[in-house]
Amino acid sequence: MNEVLGIVGAVVITAGLAIGTAAVTKGWLLPGRGSAKILRPRVWGYGTLLNQAGTGAFLFLGPLDESRHPGFFPFAVAGMAVAALGLYVQRRAQFPADAGATRTSS
Repeated sequence: MNEVLGIVGAVVITAGLAIGTAAVTKGWLLPGRGSAKILRPRVWGYGTLLNQAGTGAFLFLGPLDESRHPGFFPFAVAGMAVAALGLYVQRRAQFPADAGATRTSS
């Protein structure tokens, strides 16, 4: 595909990795309306890292791969699955932890 799309994809993936790393290490989120919903920023950061890794695998082993070797297709699909898992983890960060849900009193 176009070389410019590869560069744009790499920049977007790198920015997402930086934001996810900041959330995991410092608990920092980008300011805005959506950040108020996130109760567990570190979990959200792990979800972001998963999402970016999966998106990168999909893009660079799938549609942006210049060689179009069919052997990489399963890896591109696996990248989509990892990206979806990352979105699920990000969604779970909006809810409180289930730490005491299974405890019984004696």
